[in-house]
This record gives sequence, structure tokens and C-alpha cells, in this order.
Amino acid sequence: MGLQEGYYPSTPSDTLTPYRNDCVEVLNESFGILCDNHHHEVATAGQCEIDINYDKMTNAADSAQSYKYVARNIAKEHGKIATMMPKPISMDSGSGMHTNVSLWKAGKNAFYDKDDPAELSQAGRYFCGGVMEHAKGLAAITNPTTNSYHRLVPGYEAPVYIAWSTANRSATIRIPGHFKGEKYAHLKRLEYRVPDPSSNPYLVFSAVLSAGLDGIKKKTDPGDPIHEDIYKMSKTQRKKLGIRTLPANLGVALDELESDRSFLNPIFEDSVVDRIIELERKDQREISIRPHPHEFYLYFDV
Repeated sequence: MGLQEGYYPSTPSDTLTPYRNDCVEVLNESFGILCDNHHHEVATAGQCEIDINYDKMTNAADSAQSYKYVARNIAKEHGKIATMMPKPISMDSGSGMHTNVSLWKAGKNAFYDKDDPAELSQAGRYFCGGVMEHAKGLAAITNPTTNSYHRLVPGYEAPVYIAWSTANRSATIRIPGHFKGEKYAHLKRLEYRVPDPSSNPYLVFSAVLSAGLDGIKKKTDPGDPIHEDIYKMSKTQRKKLGIRTLPANLGVALDELESDRSFLNPIFEDSVVDRIIELERKDQREISIRPHPHEFYLYFDV
């Protein structure tokens, strides 16, 4: 398989089907974690996707951590090494941790509205608005490593631009529309495509919830959905549509979080946010003071 040609191949090209089967079996039988499906993803060198069934927030975070544990240990049994690094290979697609969210009230999905073209309720739209409003600061939590930002670049199906859509991989938020109608009301959700697997799911889920609830409280309008490929838009076109860009690196993300952190107050203690910033600043400094191997290619004989 060539670069970015790994999506859903069949055997024998996909040599990792037995590995993923074993992961799903252990998750199900030993951890009680149900999986929707699994397949080879776009990236070339063995990128796998296993979709965990939805659950309450804390349970979902537990499942995400258990998944990482199982993936690494089953990989060892297969003579391989599993990594959750967001961008381990240059010029190929990185790994995300797409986070699907819905709010429920009195046993009903509060995001569902059968009369809306996207079947998304006003509460769901405000939730989108809150997440979009705080997306830059959120990035320090959803994408907490310097490597995270090598994934968040145009052209590799990773979200870069702060927008929402029903079917657009260039937007940060997607409202999946595979199944429509009231019998699928329980599946209506927001897919936040920014987080990556280097993040802490407990922090990510809590922070995304905080941002969304802030949007509902303040009735933050997310604007119209963007259906065009934002990657192909000019800077002028994006500016006209009010489309902002995610931080280009961890340092910028931390600056954004420091200037926009009050939305986290209902859930996060100040000391927790302070500690997140402190630890990530340390990582950023560790990388910034060391030569990068690619710098030798660019500058060794300057």
C-alpha cells in the first residue's frame, strides 16, 4: 500500500485483521467493552481503528484507557508494538481520537430534532457553538503534545479549521448523518474530530462537555454548516465565512488556554488547569531546545 492508501483494504493486504479481532475479543469478554466495528485506517504502516460503543462519560473514558492497555498488550503477543502517537510517520495520515458526544434528558437524546435538516436540535447547535468558541484553548487538552500539531495540518483528513458540517472531514465538528429518522434518534451526536490518542480521555471528555454546556448557557450560535472542502478555500474565503484556524503548535494552544479558561471553571479546579499548563510548557521547552533531525537535512552544510 502507498501513502494514504490504507483505508478498508481486504486481506491479504490487511495483515492486521487477526490482531484487531483479538483486541475486540479481549475488550468484549474480559472488560465488558462492546465495539461497533474495526478496520484498517488510511495510513500505510498498520494504522488500525477500533470503534468503542457509546456509554456514559466516565465509563467511556474508562473504556478508552482500557482500549490502550489492551491494544499494546495484544500487539506484543503478535510480535508488534502499538503506539498512540498522533503523527509517527511524516507525510502520512496521523491518528485521531474522534470524540462523539450527545446529551440526554429524561431518557431522550437532547440533540435530536426531526424537523431540522440535519436532525440537530437547537441545544445541539448551541453545544457546537460552545465547542467551536473555545476550540483554540481546548486544543491544549485535546492535543497535549508537540507531536499532536504535526497531525493537525491540511491534506491528511485531520481537522484544521473551526467549523461544523454534516459530512466534511475538513471541519472540526461533524454531525454524522448515516442513519436518519426517529428510530435512529438515539444515534444523533456531535463528532469532535480534533482530539488525538496522546490525550487523557478523562480531561478531554470533561473539557469538551464544559465548552458545550457553556455554549448552551450563552446560546452561542455556531453559524451555518460548511459543506465545501475548507482545505481548498483561500484565506480570503475563510475569513469571509468567519472560519478560524486551530493553533499551529502546542505553545500557541497553551497561550489560548491561558487567555480562555473560565469556561472550564464549573468542572476543573484552577490548580488542575495550572498543572496542565505547567507540564505541557515543560514538554514544549524540552523539544524547543533540541535540534530536530530534519534540521540537519536543511542546515548542516549551510
